[in-house]
Amino acid sequence: MCGWRPAIEESGLYDCFKAVGLAHLVAVSGAHLSIVVLFVAGGLKLLRLGRKATTVASALFLVGYVAFTGMPVSALRAAVMAATGLFALWANRRNSALSALGLCLLLFVGADPACALSASFALSAGSTLGIVLFAPLLSSAFAGLPRLKKVVGDPLALTGSSALATQPYAAALFSQLPLLSPLANLVVGPLFSLACLVGFVAVLLACLAPAAAPGLIGAAALACAPLSAVVNALASLQGSCVPIDAAPLAAAVLSGALCIGLWAWWPRVSIGGLSGTAAAAVLALFVLRLPLGMPTDAIVMLDVGQGDAFLVRSGASALLIDTGNQDSLLKAALARQRVGRLDAVAVTHSDDDHCGSLSVLGDVAPASALLVPEGLPACSCKACSELMDTARAEGLADALVELSPGDTVRCGKFSITVLWPERLADDGGNADSLCLLASWDGDGDGAAEWTALFTGDAEAEQLDQLTDKLPTSGVEVLKVGHHGSKKSLDASLAERLSPKVALIGVGEANRYGHPSQNTLDFLEKTGCATYCSDESGDVVVAFSEDTLTVSTQR
Repeated sequence: MCGWRPAIEESGLYDCFKAVGLAHLVAVSGAHLSIVVLFVAGGLKLLRLGRKATTVASALFLVGYVAFTGMPVSALRAAVMAATGLFALWANRRNSALSALGLCLLLFVGADPACALSASFALSAGSTLGIVLFAPLLSSAFAGLPRLKKVVGDPLALTGSSALATQPYAAALFSQLPLLSPLANLVVGPLFSLACLVGFVAVLLACLAPAAAPGLIGAAALACAPLSAVVNALASLQGSCVPIDAAPLAAAVLSGALCIGLWAWWPRVSIGGLSGTAAAAVLALFVLRLPLGMPTDAIVMLDVGQGDAFLVRSGASALLIDTGNQDSLLKAALARQRVGRLDAVAVTHSDDDHCGSLSVLGDVAPASALLVPEGLPACSCKACSELMDTARAEGLADALVELSPGDTVRCGKFSITVLWPERLADDGGNADSLCLLASWDGDGDGAAEWTALFTGDAEAEQLDQLTDKLPTSGVEVLKVGHHGSKKSLDASLAERLSPKVALIGVGEANRYGHPSQNTLDFLEKTGCATYCSDESGDVVVAFSEDTLTVSTQR
């Protein structure tokens, strides 16, 4: 009600709203203003005030409410549109929502030209434009079914028309497409109205009678409980989002094309036509998500910025090693690799840049198990505690597997053996990173054709202690430890490992100076090909019985 949402963000509830396509309900916007202004207008009507007095009082309230919420862009845009409506009522003229929106755009861009490049402003204006242009059209498809129109048609028309103009662009921005958005908007509409009205009354009375504020705000919180519970329940459904990797400009063009197509279809819209279009869109999305043309057996370094995320794929099996900590980059990378589910996710250690995005997997690529070093769940350090809290919140605590040296994990033709750590000695930090030796047996004869070493953030000091567990000839693929820091390798270790391909997950122009030039020099002297994610993007190392084939995103 007040536009203050730090508590919602800290609790993780805001992520739930985004996951089910309800982020617009968290920002004070037209939905809030329409509900509250209608409530105020109803109260003024009971006082039997004249039209002009009601208009003036409503306008004053509108100004006060927008100022009270901190004047966010979404509220200002809605307020300008509402103000034009009130002016039309005052002047006894027909209101024009499209003209109001145009006036709003002129005012905002004129006052602050940077608005023209603001993604949030574009989403707000596009959503409103979609509703103004297409909500009546979509709602008219239910004209012959008045009861169904009121309960289902009108809410779906609002959601669909808003999404038509903004959803492709929003999906590109946030790297996810919320599949549950139509259902969520339909279900939570009445619950949001209840929370909004009770909250407004509670805040108003609390300002007038501060002594009663605790009880009033408690009542408002109680009124919000059903909304929060439903949003949490919908967001907890695995696979509620589809990861998307698309350029925002191309997505904006697609939005424009959809709007033009619907306008050309007018007035032949029907329930059958809308249903068929929706079914075709779902089918197309499903086909595009199939891993057609992707390497059958491969190790993929995902470009997730300054962090690690490596995908091991073999046939229908997929294992993710670390997640990075930039949610949108991870979701976009999973979309590029067409990953919709994971057999497991392994977290090498509890540093945020290796596990910070664990919470998004349940939405876009649910994992069946969580693999961690033995002893990590019992570690009392802050990072390990936060990792376990996330695991419990995502339902992975019951599917948690602690790994110790000698344990083996299967992923299709890959056999992945744990080499390190012997025990936790660094509170789950860099020195305690899971080190994994992946052996690929392409012909199934029990002998590995290729091997790969994953090191997390372990450095030369730790790797020197496990070289006797490696093949005498070294490894073919090396995930360089600690993003290629100056301590990740020394000359003798690089020569001992002798990789053919070295992979370094690193962020562009990062403040740590990763990768170190010394590390790059050591690798170059071994004759291996070194790939960094900041320069190459996703790097795919495909395995066959005779060759390793490397391809890069850029």
